[in-house]
Amino acid sequence: MESEEATVHRSWLRTKLAETGTKVTGKVTERAKAMVPFQLASEDSCMVCGRTMRRHHTVRGDGRVCSPACARTWAEGL
Repeated sequence: MESEEATVHRSWLRTKLAETGTKVTGKVTERAKAMVPFQLASEDSCMVCGRTMRRHHTVRGDGRVCSPACARTWAEGL
């Protein structure tokens, strides 16, 4: 007879593999979220429509527009 003690059931191995994959995915997601810079909507928003824009290292605050249409609207108001 074969020894039952030495073998591990495949379903147990699949369960362990799934748990490990979930844990690793969670850690990777956590690290990725930590690397994304915090965005402030008040600093980086279009001055015409108020749409939130990505931060830029040289231009900040007022004076930014999100599209050519907003730029035209702003220029017509001058």
